[in-house]
Amino acid sequence: MLTADLRILVVDTGRVWWRLLPQILAIYLLGWLGSELTLRVAVILGDISPWFALILFAFNFLCVLVAAVLILNLAGRELGIRELLPPDERTVDDRDQSFSRLLAITLLPFLSMYAAFGQVSESAYRLLTQQSVRYGFLSDQVTVTGALNTLANEHLPRLVALVVGLYLLRRLVDHLHDRTGSRVLGLGVVLIESFFLLMLILGGIRVFQTFGLWLRNRAFVQWLVMIKDRLAEFFSIFAIDLPAILTTLTEFFTDQIWPLFVDVLSQPLLWLAVAALVFGSKVLSLAELWRKGQPYATRVPGASIFARYSDKRAIRRLGPPPHGVRLAGRQVQDAFFGDLNDKYLPTFHSLRLVLRAGVLFLGSYVLVYSLVLIAQNYFSVLVHLITGGHEVTFWVRWEPLLDVVQNAPFETLRLCLLAVAFRRCLELFQQRVANPAASETPTGQAAAVG
Repeated sequence: MLTADLRILVVDTGRVWWRLLPQILAIYLLGWLGSELTLRVAVILGDISPWFALILFAFNFLCVLVAAVLILNLAGRELGIRELLPPDERTVDDRDQSFSRLLAITLLPFLSMYAAFGQVSESAYRLLTQQSVRYGFLSDQVTVTGALNTLANEHLPRLVALVVGLYLLRRLVDHLHDRTGSRVLGLGVVLIESFFLLMLILGGIRVFQTFGLWLRNRAFVQWLVMIKDRLAEFFSIFAIDLPAILTTLTEFFTDQIWPLFVDVLSQPLLWLAVAALVFGSKVLSLAELWRKGQPYATRVPGASIFARYSDKRAIRRLGPPPHGVRLAGRQVQDAFFGDLNDKYLPTFHSLRLVLRAGVLFLGSYVLVYSLVLIAQNYFSVLVHLITGGHEVTFWVRWEPLLDVVQNAPFETLRLCLLAVAFRRCLELFQQRVANPAASETPTGQAAAVG
C-alpha cells in the first residue's frame, strides 16, 4: 500500500507537471511579476505615506494567491477531479461562478500559513530593505514597520478601530456584492479582505510583542521568577541542577520537536487542506459522504458541513419567522457567524477530511512533499554557489530574478503534487465505500492522468 501511494504521487505529479509546464510556468511568472511590481510601487508610494506602501504590500500576496489558485485549477482539470462526481451531481457551485468567492475562501488560510511559516515576515523584511536602500539606513523617513510599531505601541485603540472598521467595510461591500452580483464589488471584497487580514496578522504580532514587554515588568512575573529560584535552591540540595534541566528540555523542544511538527508535518497537511478548498464544495461534500460511507444521492442541500451558511439556516428554520429581539439577534448572528462559517470554518473541515485519508497515504504524501522541498533547497544552494558572494546592492537588484529561478520549477511542482494528493484522497474514500471491510485498498499501478 505504501509503495502504491508513493508511485501514484510521484508518477502522476511528474506527468501533470510536464504536460502543463508551459501553462503553469506562464501563470506563475505572471503572478511573480504582479507581486514584484506591486512591491516596487509600494516602495515608491512609501515616500508619500507608509500606509500606501502597506496597502499595496497586502495586494502583493493577492497576486501570488491568484496564480496558485489558477495552477491548482489547471492541475485539477488535467487530473479529472470533478469527473469523480456522479453525473447527476456535477453542478456548478458558487466557487466556479465567482472567482472572487473562491479567493475569499482561500485568502485567510493562505495568509495565515504564510504568516505561520515565515513568508509574511520575509516579505515584510524585503519591503523594509528596499525602503532602507531608497532612503538610506540612517534616514528618519518612516517605514512600514516603523508605522506599525508606532501604532501598536502608542496608539493601540486606533489600531483596533482600524481593524474593526476594515472588517465592517468588508462585510458591507460583501453584502452589496451578494445583492448585485457585481464583479467589481467582488474584487473589492477580496482587496479589502487582503488588507484587513494583513493588518490583523502584522498588527496582532506587534500587539503580542508589546504585551510581552509589558508583562515582563509586572509583579506577577517577578513572583514566578522568585518561585523558580526557590525551586532551584531546593533541588540543588539533591545535586539536581533544575535550571539546566529546564533549559535542555526547552532547547530540545524548540530545536527538535517543534520544527519537526511545523515544517515536516503541519505544513504539508495544511497546504493540502487549502488546496482541497479550491476544487469546490461539491467535491468536498462528495469526499465527506464517501468518507462516512453514505450514498451521495442522499445529500440534502445545506446538510453538508461545506454548505453555505444560508443553505444550512434554510433547512434548520422551524416555526414562524423571528421578530423583535429574536430578529435582531438573528441578523447579528448572520453578520458574524455566517461569515465565519462561509469563509473560515471550511478550512478546518477540509483539514479534518484529508486527515481521514489514512496514515499510510499521509505518510507517503509528507515524504514526497519533503523531497520536493529538499530538492528546492539544494538547488538554491547551487544557485548561490554559482553566483558567489556580492555586496548588498547586488542582491537588492538581482534578488527577484534569482528568486524566480530558484522557486518557479519547484513551486509549480509542489502545486501539482497537492492536486494529485487530493485526487488520491477521493479515490481512497471511494474505495472504502466499495469495500467497507478494508481500511485501504492498494492499487496495482499508478492512476492514469488526463
